[in-house]
Amino acid sequence: MKLTLSGRVEKGEGMATRLGCPTANIAIEQGVLIPALGVYVGEAEIEGARHNALICISDGRTGYNLKMEVHLLGVKQDLIDKRIDVVLYDKLRDIIPFPGDEEMAVMIAEDMEQARLWAQGR
Repeated sequence: MKLTLSGRVEKGEGMATRLGCPTANIAIEQGVLIPALGVYVGEAEIEGARHNALICISDGRTGYNLKMEVHLLGVKQDLIDKRIDVVLYDKLRDIIPFPGDEEMAVMIAEDMEQARLWAQGR
């Protein structure tokens, strides 16, 4: 699978950062075709630079807020208001109900490790 989604980075709630995985938050516009909700590995292009990424497409905790959260592997920079193109390559897992902060932090750490292994194997 290879699918590209694009959007402008918005300020999020900071939850992913608190859980050890800062993300660029992108609202998905109505009418845009997306793959199944889930956690993916792929690439993100920002201002001409490509980065390996861990990507989560979910409907938020309320179930009504379709969004994409992108964690750039090994990159720390402020991305608010920047345009980002995201290429999804492989799905790691489905979205699960939020189990609590501690359990979610463990799952995210496992996702980040899988994404790093994927990036090394490319």
